[in-house]
Amino acid sequence: MDIFAHMAWTNVVFYKKLKAERLNRFIAIMFGVIPDFVSFAPIFIYRFFTNTDFFELIGRDIWVVNFASESYKYTHSIVIFIAVALLIYFLRGRNWYWPMFGWAVHIFIDVFTHRGFYETPFLFPISPYKFGHGISWGHPTFMVINYSVLALVYLVWFLILRKRKPAVV
Repeated sequence: MDIFAHMAWTNVVFYKKLKAERLNRFIAIMFGVIPDFVSFAPIFIYRFFTNTDFFELIGRDIWVVNFASESYKYTHSIVIFIAVALLIYFLRGRNWYWPMFGWAVHIFIDVFTHRGFYETPFLFPISPYKFGHGISWGHPTFMVINYSVLALVYLVWFLILRKRKPAVV
């Protein structure tokens, strides 16, 4: 899924849990984009300086593409996420750091929305299995449905939250 949709859906998931904690909700949203940022930022920086199309780079044997392919396995693995989440849990005195679960939301979304291109190896390093039966996030029909549902959710929130706020006189 694209970065903006990951941000919007992560906000939807964490809105109620972290409603009063705006900074933590923002951190959760950042965790929701970190997997793609870590893997693909070098490619986009390389693209900028070489003026090369993203899809021309994919499949080439250059370090930025190799880095993206290798790091993608780690940043999009629920196994790696669980290991890091447990480590943080114990380091924080058996207390979950909820904002980092934005990372898990990202992985969950990608498992079902990456078909045929960067399918998500969510069980890495235990298994190379990738769920290849979802729908591609880049398919126009999916994009229209995805952003329509997001717009509807945010519109309903706006209307509900606007009614709950006391009127300023």
